Amino acid sequence: MTMLTKSPATSPPLRSPRPYKKWLLEIDRQGQWMADQSTEALREKVADWQEQLRFRRISREQIRIPAFALAREVAFRTTGLRAYPEQLFGALALTKGAVAELATGEGKTLVAMLAAFLFALEGRGVHVVTVNSYLAERDEAFARSFFDSLGLTVGLLPERGNPAAKREAYGKDVTYGVGYEFGFDYLRDQLALIRQPKLRPTKKLERLFLNQSVVQEVTVQRRLAFAIIDEIDSVLIDEAGSPLVVAEASRNTGALARPYELAHQVAGQLEKGIHYQNGSSGRTPAFTREGKRRIDEVPDVPWDLLKRPWPYYVANSLVAREGYHKEEHYIIQDGKIVIVDEFTGRAHEERSWQRGLHQAVEVKESVTVQPEMESAASITRQRCFGLYQQICGLTGTASESAHEFRYFFKLPVLRVPLHRPNQRESLKDRVFVNQEAMLNAVVEEIAQRHATGQPVLLGTRTIQVSQEISKRLTERQISHQILTAKQDEEESAIVESAGSPGKVLVATNMAGRGTHIPVPQESLELGGLHVIGVERNESVRIDRQLIGRTARQGQPGSSQFFISADDALLTVFAPRVSAEWKNMPCKANGQLPGHLARIYRQVQRKAEKQRYQQRILTAKRDEWIDQTRRILG
Repeated sequence: MTMLTKSPATSPPLRSPRPYKKWLLEIDRQGQWMADQSTEALREKVADWQEQLRFRRISREQIRIPAFALAREVAFRTTGLRAYPEQLFGALALTKGAVAELATGEGKTLVAMLAAFLFALEGRGVHVVTVNSYLAERDEAFARSFFDSLGLTVGLLPERGNPAAKREAYGKDVTYGVGYEFGFDYLRDQLALIRQPKLRPTKKLERLFLNQSVVQEVTVQRRLAFAIIDEIDSVLIDEAGSPLVVAEASRNTGALARPYELAHQVAGQLEKGIHYQNGSSGRTPAFTREGKRRIDEVPDVPWDLLKRPWPYYVANSLVAREGYHKEEHYIIQDGKIVIVDEFTGRAHEERSWQRGLHQAVEVKESVTVQPEMESAASITRQRCFGLYQQICGLTGTASESAHEFRYFFKLPVLRVPLHRPNQRESLKDRVFVNQEAMLNAVVEEIAQRHATGQPVLLGTRTIQVSQEISKRLTERQISHQILTAKQDEEESAIVESAGSPGKVLVATNMAGRGTHIPVPQESLELGGLHVIGVERNESVRIDRQLIGRTARQGQPGSSQFFISADDALLTVFAPRVSAEWKNMPCKANGQLPGHLARIYRQVQRKAEKQRYQQRILTAKRDEWIDQTRRILG
């Protein structure tokens, strides 16, 4: 979310905004009366609405318009920002239970704050969900004076905080926090309730006599009411396949490394095509008859330490060797394997791969093997946010997934018009015969633009590619900065500087997503921020998020993608196309005809479709689990 605002529309909303136009006119009319009132008078008005809502004398619908007129006025007094009509449109859409597609730089922080105010009047708690702790802290700090002026409480959900601190944060009218932390707290609460010792009747009677609560305070959350989800496509769609898991270390830790180390040795002796083939699920190998015989004949297997069939350990080792790569899927920090999110490029210390895969990677990298974590409770993000009475969200890239939002979450998508016309220049993709040729061309493009002083932001899919480009830029003596998942604490400060004249920033995927990039006048006169994408991602939305970092708020800017036959998208989803491109005649610099980019985008749509099918299967599995639990009582 960014705190700055922008403007008028060039793209029509996906659904008719007719009622919203009427509401906006009425908000303007009532806003004139609000502007003449003192802050104390407006605060009293808020208190009156709270009381009437509490006793159900009025409904949220009845006060929606005056509440927004009041909120816009108070927001102006406390933050100095007066919400544009487009921002009010987005906030109204949220309160109607929709996904507001609000372009990057259009002021999502202010929009979410206005919507949170209306929900907060009911006194049941509003959760404003962000994708990382920096954004949660920033947005809570921005909104604090606004809510304080209105007599409402606002808090920041601590990560890994003690129960008392968390309980206090959840007791506020509005709570800002990271998405997964809300989910983990729900799981921990459910475990606490299950494990809570049951009071004997005599003990209950004793507590009643002493005027004490019969129910022991073991949970931190209140009943889930309202959630406003920032970057909702990232939270509900991109991360849909990664369930939230509260895990506990396995009790069997004796000689725990032996099975994984032996499996690693065996996997190193197997040959692809003779002992195993790629399985139908992609990464998981399928053993041939010869491979199964070889695995079965391994001597000294520690059978008493196995948690699952022995071939599964060998399969995990093969997957760790061939399917998971350092600086792409994980990094090593303080002697530990830390998973890197494939969509955001962010490192997650709290995550681990399940069923022995994490240990297989640890053996591969010769780091200390940690005990396997056994799932104590888990929940998918779809099901977790489905527990709220009402959810809504914001993102700059929702239209591609409009059907999915409606299918899974019953959420309509409303495209909020731009406040100012978009001036971005989107250059045609450049296609190359291999990665080497592509990277050479990327560095040459950066050098040419850097020579003019134009700022350049380069987005890569992996840490490894970022480091390779950084090496080449250093050889060319081009001053630059590299941002990877390893720099979480300073990430936002680095991204904020990307628009400075002469700046070259190499960033892994969507590192720093949500951070505002100011572009000074000197840079604007040079063409604005130029964004280069190295490889396209599996999702068009991720590509749009990258190019959305330039030409914000009607400013000039440009973007271009560089792709090659070696890109993971082709080698994984269309290996035949990749092979054909490598044998095609090309220019001296390795560049292929530009029309091939159309084929590349067809493969991208194929990858998106497969992901979508996987999410459908996950949703059906969730539904089956829910039905089973209801039947079993």
